[in-house]
Amino acid sequence: MNDFAKSVFTSTCRLFTIYMLAGTLAAIAFIGLSYGLALTLTLFLASLAIAFLRAFFFTDHFIKVLSYPVRILGFGLAAFILLTACAWLGQWFPMDNPWAWSTFALIYLAILGACCVGYQIYFRRTSGSFDAALKDYHQRMGR
Repeated sequence: MNDFAKSVFTSTCRLFTIYMLAGTLAAIAFIGLSYGLALTLTLFLASLAIAFLRAFFFTDHFIKVLSYPVRILGFGLAAFILLTACAWLGQWFPMDNPWAWSTFALIYLAILGACCVGYQIYFRRTSGSFDAALKDYHQRMGR
């Protein structure tokens, strides 16, 4: 993807986020909190939390040296706790239905596993491993 397309896409995402948040807060102010608005707010909160966790665990801004498996474990556990809290707050599933909650957990683990396998394949093909890619990045940046 060229730089112009990336810029347009990034701008679109930012504007959509700003408009959705402003519209949701305005709707809550005028009509009160409904299921749909609570769902929108908790999805926004989940997106914000996952973005922070991604930056925390997979960049060197916070953690300088940590192996890839430990990063995955930390991210996976923290993200699951945060998503579960958002699901509970936003009532994404019936509170008294253990099957809904266990299905949520299984789907989360399947998606996390698929992402891990996908990234492992990508890093092995491009630089050998996540740790090697991070080391190469540090060398390019003069760190």
